[in-house]
Parts: sequence; structure tokens; C-alpha cells
Amino acid sequence: MGKDFKSLVTRCIYVGKMNDNAKKLKIATEELKDLGSNVMKRVKICEEQQQMKRLDKVQSWLRQADTVIKEAEEYFLMSSSSSSSGLISSSHKMEKKICKKLKEVQEVKSRGMFEVVAESIGGIGGGGGGGLTVKDSDEQTIGLEAVSGLVWRCLTMENTGIIGLYGVEGVGKTTVLTQVNNRLLQQKANGFDFVLWVFVSKNLNLEKIQDTIREKIGFLDRTWTSKSEEEKAAKIFEILSKRRFALFLDDVWEKVDLVKAGVPPPDTQNRSKIVFTTCSEEVCKEMSAQTKIKVEKLAWERAWDLFKKNVGEDTVKSHPDIAKVAQEVAARCDGLPLALVTIGRAMASKKTPQEWRDALYILSNSPPNFSVLKLLDRN
Repeated sequence: MGKDFKSLVTRCIYVGKMNDNAKKLKIATEELKDLGSNVMKRVKICEEQQQMKRLDKVQSWLRQADTVIKEAEEYFLMSSSSSSSGLISSSHKMEKKICKKLKEVQEVKSRGMFEVVAESIGGIGGGGGGGLTVKDSDEQTIGLEAVSGLVWRCLTMENTGIIGLYGVEGVGKTTVLTQVNNRLLQQKANGFDFVLWVFVSKNLNLEKIQDTIREKIGFLDRTWTSKSEEEKAAKIFEILSKRRFALFLDDVWEKVDLVKAGVPPPDTQNRSKIVFTTCSEEVCKEMSAQTKIKVEKLAWERAWDLFKKNVGEDTVKSHPDIAKVAQEVAARCDGLPLALVTIGRAMASKKTPQEWRDALYILSNSPPNFSVLKLLDRN
């Protein structure tokens, strides 16, 4: 009787320990699942949206996490059958296995806090930790090749870290920036770890810029939204200060305090580059641009060629009166490639002289801004 009672107590102790550890293992396994899901989400964003390649150590960790999760789930079933078997030896062995597996799950989980989960294709360049191929149009690049080439050369110069493109709206600054960004992404061995594109816009929002950068460098942490601006800046700086990056800022209207955002200033040591577009030469000075490049309007010959290319020779020659009016319409575009391209496409289907005279009337009474372009497109 005493022996049986002692055996019962011993079995209860082992089963109790096993059940406690099984609960701990279940909690740790669920936490590992959540962590693995978060890491995979970050990897997918980098691979699918930013043309990056997951780091080998991340891929290895994901495999390990998947294996240990499956093994842990098998232990849950085994512990249930062991606790109901009534055998002390079985419960004791199972309890030891669960303890060992719990430590293994905790160890794998401790190695899953990655600051960066992916790199550019080929190890450098490519998607560059957030580079995103921006859509552009071959028709828009006429007359801008020289400017694009100049910006590209600046990216290879050691003494030029910040480059400012300035000029009136519609002159093609964003087109040039897009060309250079895409060319950089298309070259696998371009020398940059991160190629980042950020649209700034008129209403400057430093926190929004920080959020865009952190997504593109592959840092997705659940606590990010609760961090202060200073904490976010510190985390961005911690990552970018160890890498060479090219940062493209489109549509800058006022000085952007990049240091406050967490972006390390380019220098001869990090060899990073910042290229931005703005309508104001003054902003170039405020942003401490070492190189300022003015994007000029197109000369008439090139402007007319671009216009005809978008309208189509068939439309221009469809009626004797259209060719003359078409030249007047093109002249109203004032050498702006964006107006040259948009108005040309809007008029591509207009093959009566009256439609062209209507377009000329609209342009004669208003500059070629976006509302006018939409009106022409509807007409």
C-alpha cells in the first residue's frame, strides 16, 4: 500500500512537471511562430517590392525555426499520451525531452531578432535594401539624356555626396531622377548596399520619411509605431551608418533635416549619395548640395520632335490645317517635357482642325498645368 502510494506521488510529480514545461513549450513555440511570421513578412516585402535577396543567415534561421516548431508540436501529442499512460519512466523521459526542446525553441527564438533581413541582388546594389524600380517613359527622356548622364557621373565622384536637381515644374526633374534610380537598380554590382526612393512632397513630414526608409531597409518591428522620432532616427542611423546607400528624394519644397531623420551625411568614408529634386535653387543651398544641376526647358526643335512623336505623324498629317495649329499648340507647351508628352498624347486621337483649334484656345488662356491637361484629355 505504501509502495503504491509513493509511486503514485512520484508519477504525479513527474506528470506535473511535464505539464508545466509542456505549457511553457507551447507558449514559446507560439512566440516563435509569430516571430517567424514577422521575419517572413519582412523578407517578402524586400523580395517582392524591392527586388532584394534574403540573407543566408535569415534563410537558415527560418529553416531551423520551421523544423523546431514541427518537432515541438509533435511533443505536445506525445506528452498527452505519456501523461495518460500511468508509467513513471515514460513520464520522466518525456519531461526531460520537453525540457530539452523548450531550451532549443528559446535558443532559436533568441537568434531571430534581425535588424536587416535582405540584401541587394548580388550582395550589393540591385534592390539595395529598398530600391524600387520606378516607372518611367522613353518618350519623356528626349533632351534629358545629358542631364541623366551628368547625375550618373556625380554618383561615381568621391567629392560629391549631395546632388540637387532644380528647375521649373514639368521640366523633367523626376524623369531624370527615375532614370538614374532605375539604371542603378539594373546594375547588380553598382557598389551600393541600399538604393532608396522617397517621395517628399510639399507638406514635409519627417516621420513619414522615416517610416518609408525603415520599410525599405527591411526593418519591420512591432514596436516601431510606439517609438519617438528620436528613437526612430537612432535606429535608422544605426543601420545606414554601416552601409553604403543612395537616397533619392523626389519633390523637395524645403530643407529636409536628414540628420534629424537618422540619415548619415555622405562623406568620403561612407561614400553614400543623396540626390533630390526641387523647383528652387535656394533649397539646393539649404540642403548643402555640393553639385547643383539645373534642368532646362527643351529647345524648340527637340520639343517639336517630342510632341510629334506622342501625337503621331498620321494625326499631324491627317489634315492640312492641323500641322500649323499643332506647332502653335506645341509652342504653348513652353519646352516642358511633361506638358510635351501629356498634351501630345491627349491630342493623338484628334483629327479635325476644330479640335486642335479648341486645344489652342484652352492653352492660350491658361498655362499647361495639370487641370488644363485633364481638360484637353477629356475633350
